[in-house]
Amino acid sequence: MTESVEVAIVGAGQAGLATSWYLEQAGVEHVVLEAGRVAETWRSRRWDSFCLVTPNWTVQLPGAPYRGPDPDGFMGRDELVDHFLEWAGAFHAPVREGCQVSALDLGGGDFVLKMGAESLRARNVVVASGGYQRAHRPPNSEQLPSGVNQLLAEEFTNESELQEGAVLIVGSGQTGCQLAEELHDAGRKVILSCGRCPWMPRRLGDHDVVWWIIESGFWNRTLAQLPSPGAPGCLGTRRRPAMAAGTT
Repeated sequence: MTESVEVAIVGAGQAGLATSWYLEQAGVEHVVLEAGRVAETWRSRRWDSFCLVTPNWTVQLPGAPYRGPDPDGFMGRDELVDHFLEWAGAFHAPVREGCQVSALDLGGGDFVLKMGAESLRARNVVVASGGYQRAHRPPNSEQLPSGVNQLLAEEFTNESELQEGAVLIVGSGQTGCQLAEELHDAGRKVILSCGRCPWMPRRLGDHDVVWWIIESGFWNRTLAQLPSPGAPGCLGTRRRPAMAAGTT
């Protein structure tokens, strides 16, 4: 017989685990289905020296605020993954690792989730698989000579695995800027191809720029409050460790 649950959550990252935490507090039966391991995207799609773009004090996961010794620092990849694992273990999140959902359909008034040869019925489904999960390679990348080694950011591990020579980084957001600085510090010639991502100083006065953004209410603005459809809804920063691929 097909197993049935009240709520099925797809993804065991910060969004999926936060949903699980609240359901656990409410006593709602649920399960978290994860294709890899807890915090898999942070584990496998971040390079070795990755660090957060926001200060550690901004990590305010439900039931797991940052309590470490460096609130104004920036957690690296491995430290962040450990934080997720400790949090999930603390409230016994019902995570099923290695459980990839391949399809989601309606059947008999419930949702039916397909996982290989198995299936699961759920009254409610929360899809928490994350945004920006499909890497984009510009069409003209195919016109580059075959001898040019092309890597997506999620395929990069560390400088030692790159071929000799200069490095062109396409994209001047948080990921591109952090990689550019690290490769430059490693002695590489780096060309950074800039887009329209805005940059800001890392600190203003005695506070991190994120403190000012929160205090000013910048992140609380709705679309209706923006001066135009083209107005920026988020801000990038320029100096390390402000450059990173994601935040919590």
